[in-house]
Amino acid sequence: MQARRWVSGGAAAMVATLGLGATSVAAQGHRTIWVAPGHSIQAAIDAAHPGDTVAVAAGTYHQSLQITTDGLTLRGAGEGHTVLEPPAAPPSNLCTMANGAASGVCVLGAVDATGTVLKDVSNDHITGLTISSFPANGVFGYGTSGLQVSEVTALNDGSYGIARFQSTESTLRDNFVSGNSEAGLYIGDSPDADTVVTGNRSQGNGYGIFVRHSDEVTVSANQVSGNCLGIFVLDDGQPGGAGNVDVTGNNVHGNNLFCPASTEGPALTGGGIALVGVTHTLVAGNHVSGNNAGGTPGSGGIVLLSAAPLDGGSDIIGDTVRGNTATGNAPADIVYDGSGHGNRFIDNGCTTSLPGHLCQ
Repeated sequence: MQARRWVSGGAAAMVATLGLGATSVAAQGHRTIWVAPGHSIQAAIDAAHPGDTVAVAAGTYHQSLQITTDGLTLRGAGEGHTVLEPPAAPPSNLCTMANGAASGVCVLGAVDATGTVLKDVSNDHITGLTISSFPANGVFGYGTSGLQVSEVTALNDGSYGIARFQSTESTLRDNFVSGNSEAGLYIGDSPDADTVVTGNRSQGNGYGIFVRHSDEVTVSANQVSGNCLGIFVLDDGQPGGAGNVDVTGNNVHGNNLFCPASTEGPALTGGGIALVGVTHTLVAGNHVSGNNAGGTPGSGGIVLLSAAPLDGGSDIIGDTVRGNTATGNAPADIVYDGSGHGNRFIDNGCTTSLPGHLCQ
């Protein structure tokens, strides 16, 4: 796991000033500010008011963006059409300083020098962009409320594809994330996350979907394949733990990449859905298959382990594993270390388990 710093980051006159393509004024007063290739998206963002849309035309833009305005929609022309790639030099802004490198789009609330959130930035929406090869993250949210990220493609970013920390009421929907070093989709440091992760495709990342030190998260109907570990929910030992997560209706297949050990964690490979130190969580109706490289912590189809030996976190308490189909996983389709209490395994279609009575 990556070390965190303070994370762990009139109309005609406006067009002439910003070098934009056009500005339209909606009847209710919310504007659409259009950005053409060769012009500054950040200038449009800085000129926008709450409720405005910044619409970015098809093209490749070597820009790194920061949003601090409530209710802003940043809309591209769709996957592969509006592309953000790193600029020659990173912008000098708080997000770059926090992460130590540039991210594609940073949505940032008001924070102090220690990273304490003083005021959330609320109800922003990022959609229709391809964000590629940033040294930090594709989309990074910190101190957000009501953030939506939809139909975004995040490729080959140095840390996370799409991540949000210290945030609540987020929705990550219908995104494609691939080749991101740490995780494709990340929910972290949010004891009251109230977040939905649904309809996404995550493949070829470190972790496909990573939920850490967060509660009240729904992870549903995602396609997760070819990562080192598919869906990972972790109590990392911080006060508040992790739990009340619903992992339902996902297809988790062939997560057999190898992530070598580092100062941030052990080597990982061959894990489907792993709950480590997680409490009061439901894993139901998932199809988990072919996660069989094996041999490292978290390997197997559906894996439940205590966090106490890892980081002093919780045992497994009050979790339910019900109605899943798990096949062709190693060392077993279901793995449970026996820690904690109140855990239930009900009506799972599988062949092998450790211990041997969990397939029913």
